[in-house]
Amino acid sequence: MTAYAVAHIVHLFCAVAFVGGVFFETLVLSVIHTKRVSREARREVEKALSYRATRVMPWIVGGLFLSGLTMAHRYAAAFAHPFANAFNTQLCLKVLLAVSVLGHFMIAVTKMRRGTLTAGWSKYIHLAVLLHMILIVLLAKTMFYVGW
Repeated sequence: MTAYAVAHIVHLFCAVAFVGGVFFETLVLSVIHTKRVSREARREVEKALSYRATRVMPWIVGGLFLSGLTMAHRYAAAFAHPFANAFNTQLCLKVLLAVSVLGHFMIAVTKMRRGTLTAGWSKYIHLAVLLHMILIVLLAKTMFYVGW
């Protein structure tokens, strides 16, 4: 098996874990911020999730980006000419969105560790990352089928 094939498999597994985690936290777990859940219960859930997320997600994000960088070598020509065709443009846009996701993730982790991650920041970051990830997944598929 080639290094590209291994990186591709690792990338897919990490992407599924990351996108799934963000999807779950953004669209499913947001119910704990309603009046149906007591403040004490919400704090317990948030504490448990925060503990797990800060230990697991950095490894998943690291695996996602390292495998992505490993695969990027195959597409060096596409990065050199980002507007040459639809594939190159979509690939470069996908990478740009991924860098933005990394930036949002680093802000969230930093704020969590400092204890300055407010509910508003958390909601914004989760929603922004979810929208970025939806676009990245869409681009990951359309770049092989959509041309102009």
